[in-house]
Amino acid sequence: MASAYPTGSSISLNSCAPGKPRLLEISSIRRDGKTQGRIALRAEVVHEYSALHQAGHVFPPVRIWFDGTNYWLADGFHRIAAAEEAGAARVLAEVYQGTLRDAQWDSYTCNSRHGLRRSRADLEATVGLALEHPNALRLSNSQLARHLGIPEATLRRWRKRLSSPSDGDARLVSRGSSTYLMKTHQIGRAGPSTRRSKKELRENLVDMKGRASPKAQRMLNIIWNWMFAGTPASECLIAIENLMCH
Repeated sequence: MASAYPTGSSISLNSCAPGKPRLLEISSIRRDGKTQGRIALRAEVVHEYSALHQAGHVFPPVRIWFDGTNYWLADGFHRIAAAEEAGAARVLAEVYQGTLRDAQWDSYTCNSRHGLRRSRADLEATVGLALEHPNALRLSNSQLARHLGIPEATLRRWRKRLSSPSDGDARLVSRGSSTYLMKTHQIGRAGPSTRRSKKELRENLVDMKGRASPKAQRMLNIIWNWMFAGTPASECLIAIENLMCH
């Protein structure tokens, strides 16, 4: 299905307007497409919405993008979580025609003028995701800031920080109650004296996995995926951090 990208600085929902809001099975809605700008859902908000849901309160429809196969959620993560907690199987939804990239781009505007106020960490996560999106490459700072619903000065400051040489590639990571930028630009860099052939590295890792404890084996599997399976370094580093938390 063709993308619904417009020629302007953001997606025009009117140009691909959905039909009347309809009930959609929650189980059919995908929430794993990097369309969630928040670091995490707020449990107290989900509980509050769930209580309102059970009391008969009708929430605004969530926003969905349908690519012909998948229903991608762009706006309404707290509402869907609350509906699930309340035991509902379906949720009221506005369904737009478009790709996952459309859903991602649209999601960056969510909660800028409505819903639960975004935290600093939420805003920084959204800026980081937006800067990685193809649409951002053709927008000025003012256009992108307008799309994200933040001051241009704020975007310039975070854009410089997120793309500066000192930070290199960085990823927001949540650990316990803390959220921070994890630098990944040095991963995989080794001096000439430490270079080894792929064959030797494979043999060493296989030998280590054969002698390692179960937890160490999981760690070595993450390293294996980074070195030989093409998994991005930033994702492997997050997997290591998650492993260390358990």
